[in-house]
Amino acid sequence: MEFKKFEGIHSAIFSVYDENLNVIEETVEKMVNYQLEHGVRGFYVGGNTGECTVLPAKTRKQMLEAVIRANKGRGQIMAHIGAGHFDETMELLDHANSLSGVDAIASLPPSLSGYYDMNSTLDYYRALAERSATPVFAYITPVLNGSPVEFALRAAEIDNVAGIKLTVPDYFAFGRVVSATEGRLNILNGPDETMLCGLALGADGAIGTTYNILPRLAVGIYDDFKAGRLDDARKKQATLSNLIPHLLGHGLGYWKAVLETMGYEMGDMVFPGKAFKGKEVDALREKLTAVGFYDLV
Repeated sequence: MEFKKFEGIHSAIFSVYDENLNVIEETVEKMVNYQLEHGVRGFYVGGNTGECTVLPAKTRKQMLEAVIRANKGRGQIMAHIGAGHFDETMELLDHANSLSGVDAIASLPPSLSGYYDMNSTLDYYRALAERSATPVFAYITPVLNGSPVEFALRAAEIDNVAGIKLTVPDYFAFGRVVSATEGRLNILNGPDETMLCGLALGADGAIGTTYNILPRLAVGIYDDFKAGRLDDARKKQATLSNLIPHLLGHGLGYWKAVLETMGYEMGDMVFPGKAFKGKEVDALREKLTAVGFYDLV
């Protein structure tokens, strides 16, 4: 299967929907255009940041279709299809297969992954790879049972598994995964606050939440690193890392409200999540102004 590697910065795009769980197309188009204009290479749709397991399949399908329409072929799209029940995962996978414009699919490990051994988790990804019309990205997270290196090596042997979203804070383990797979897998860094660490150890790019909000800064880290401007890359990473507690420290409704302060209609939240509106957004805007956030937008 022909595969174009995912490189550079990809946003784990927020899902945006109204009180009836219908996607707000205008906001999706605005987010996609803003991020592409600031150098983002594509979108990771329907992952944890996209509220995967709390949203019904109909909303997740609408969101993927809306991103594809807004993208107009400009960036790469990876569809996260993991769900709480395997039948729904397969439904979302078949939906992704039916669409033109999806470049790869990905999935978190099966729900309650701590209950499954490595063999079972690999069987899960094998089942996805056999059914997917596009390449598959597996996940390595801190809850993986077993060695990340062993998992990566065995995943690399599965036909149609092309890469890994590597979301671990242990960069010794991260480096060992990259080294052991020797370019066989397309490695994407997970934690926003340590993107530069992942790039230094050989990651091809990164997927992250704050890249919705500060795409220019995130792309700057990547571009500076690739150009050998390490001091500039470190300074930009420090700026992003120092802002993350102000952007992501208070739950997903708060994260989406940051974009509300930037003029986006971010819609509703699934209970028990809470959408920020009115005075709450005004207070957040004042807080972000005080830390210089809008100078970087």
